[in-house]
Amino acid sequence: MKLTEIQKADLKQKFGGCCAYCGDELGDKWHPDHLNAVVRDLTTGKPTKPENDVYENLMPACTPCNHNKRSLSLESWRELLVHYRDIQVIRDCPQIRHLMRFGLVEFVQKPIVFHFEKWEKGDE
Repeated sequence: MKLTEIQKADLKQKFGGCCAYCGDELGDKWHPDHLNAVVRDLTTGKPTKPENDVYENLMPACTPCNHNKRSLSLESWRELLVHYRDIQVIRDCPQIRHLMRFGLVEFVQKPIVFHFEKWEKGDE
């Protein structure tokens, strides 16, 4: 879906100029992300879920969040982030394990709450 300049500006400000997911301030390079994925056919490029290709389904996202979320559902992405925190980083990064032995890194076992979820509750 092609956005007008007004739609882009409005979308960028939807959560105070911040990424809907991590809450970092959006710079010049950000992405309109489909909260509920459109999922494009790899051969034709056409959406397999065209009903999700609407402005109301778009979220302002920083590049890292948009690329990491891919076409995952919000709950699947939340589970992936928990996996990174609880398993993958510790298993795959010897530097993190070493810093943990010195007490220099701690992982906080709290739920993953996206910026827009806090925003909607007024916790921002």
